[in-house]
Amino acid sequence: MAIKKVSLLLACIVSLDLCLLGQDLLPLVRDIGLVGDESSKDFAPPGKLIIGVDVSREAFYKFSDEENVIKAGLFKRGLNTVEIEAGGLFLESGTHVYFLDLKAGDLTLRKEMEIDIQLDSSGVDSGTPRLVKEPEPEYELSLFIGDKLIVSGRKALSKELSFNVELPPLPDGYGPFYEIEKEYKNPLRNSFSIIDAIGAGYSLIKNMIDKKKKQKITAPVQKHEQITVTFMRRDSEGAAKEVTAVINLKVRNDVI
Repeated sequence: MAIKKVSLLLACIVSLDLCLLGQDLLPLVRDIGLVGDESSKDFAPPGKLIIGVDVSREAFYKFSDEENVIKAGLFKRGLNTVEIEAGGLFLESGTHVYFLDLKAGDLTLRKEMEIDIQLDSSGVDSGTPRLVKEPEPEYELSLFIGDKLIVSGRKALSKELSFNVELPPLPDGYGPFYEIEKEYKNPLRNSFSIIDAIGAGYSLIKNMIDKKKKQKITAPVQKHEQITVTFMRRDSEGAAKEVTAVINLKVRNDVI
């Protein structure tokens, strides 16, 4: 009996070691991609880009550009995300280089990523009229005595708005507290409908159940090598132009 227990314990230990060994043999980084819709449209360029990194086991990471460290920490097994502030990336076309350093146990590697952004606004006009300021109307006053001009001046025409509103005749006994007194004298003021209360309670419970169902249903995160974003921008003449940005992510091989 004792021999069987020892054999079973050894088998469990060997199985656990094989599982850990197999996990160590797996590639640390399974996938890297841009997180978001493959194609989207908005009024303004994106404020940030999100990179999804799928790892096979926990690993410390450091994400940086060519000058500074942007973020560092610990990746959990599975999908992790890193955000890049993109305020200045959509001013013009160009390529931006980033580095992802990973360390898991004795393994250390670096991923080099290139984010290439190409902007295109050629021949695309939203049809929005240009911002042209109309000149204000002016008038000229001149004072003559006989045929002799004494004084002359030019001024802008100010448009005066009329706020005269005709009100209907007021009811008898109307005063500053007429509506308040009328409401308090209403015998149904403090009453309520039982049917309405039941309906409101049912609606509240139904909304809570629907909300919980929506929270349970989570859409899978989509990762892409290329995404397209369309947004609006005004040109030098004040016309609104539609700009299409094609964003490509290229990941170079591991640098150990």
